[in-house]
Amino acid sequence: MTDTPAWNENVFLPETTGGKKKRIYEVDLLRALPLFLVVLFHLCYDMSILPQLIANYREVVVDYPSLHHLVLFCSDIMTNEIIHDYLVPFFAGMFLFACGVSTVLSRNNLKRALVLCLWSLLLSLGSFLLTDLLGTNVFIGWGILHIMGFSILCYSLIEILCRKAFQREVPALLCLGIGILVYLFGLLLRAGFVGPAWPVLYVRGTLLEWLEVNPLAFLYSALGYYGNSVDWWPIFPYLGVIFIGIAFGKGLYAEKKESRLPFLGKKAFKPLLFLGGHTIWVYLLHQPVIIVVLYLVLSSMGFHL
Repeated sequence: MTDTPAWNENVFLPETTGGKKKRIYEVDLLRALPLFLVVLFHLCYDMSILPQLIANYREVVVDYPSLHHLVLFCSDIMTNEIIHDYLVPFFAGMFLFACGVSTVLSRNNLKRALVLCLWSLLLSLGSFLLTDLLGTNVFIGWGILHIMGFSILCYSLIEILCRKAFQREVPALLCLGIGILVYLFGLLLRAGFVGPAWPVLYVRGTLLEWLEVNPLAFLYSALGYYGNSVDWWPIFPYLGVIFIGIAFGKGLYAEKKESRLPFLGKKAFKPLLFLGGHTIWVYLLHQPVIIVVLYLVLSSMGFHL
């Protein structure tokens, strides 16, 4: 069996009859649902900022009242406190938990972590350039790819240490302990029991503005002190969620790396399984696709940036 491709977060089973590789269905589905909601959420975000991006929005939108109502609906979603404070963290946590489970099933976590870190850097660069181009904040300083890459890198280093120094696998209880401690520390940080309240400041705008606020803005953002409004998932508490997922993965798949819910492999679940099996590519490409489609449709309707 070849190494699991790091860029695809693939979770494969050992070779089966026919030479084909099977997937662990429940992990794919656990990733697919929050990823689908992320796509919808980002579509709502893109729709909500249309009045800021389109120069002749007020003049042309009178001919398309349904579009205006949709923009207002999306704006309400983006400002809804219940969605932001509870639903978004819950489903993001589900995705990160699944990332932790799939880490147990990977053959090369170091390679997987480094590729994720590379993608996260490219995402930051691309979002920075897009922020400058559009004139509105879409910069991602420490997003979900960043926390995934960093967390898997930390685990891979622990994994190498345990195998080289102690000739054993990383204990599930160690991962669970690290996960719980980091998660609880993050909650205390957020509540203001550890240093200033979390976050101290929501930093908006370009990378330059971040650095003007504090030269250590990136570090503080990664730890959980500075946050921006776009895709922010700091180490405290979200590294803890991934490590808890790793601990559960070790408990579920330590003996047999096979699906616990084989009925999920039926045709009815194929679309979700496909989505869950290509999470990184869907995450990276869905926003450019949405932006291009919106641009083509709105241009044909007479709107101009």
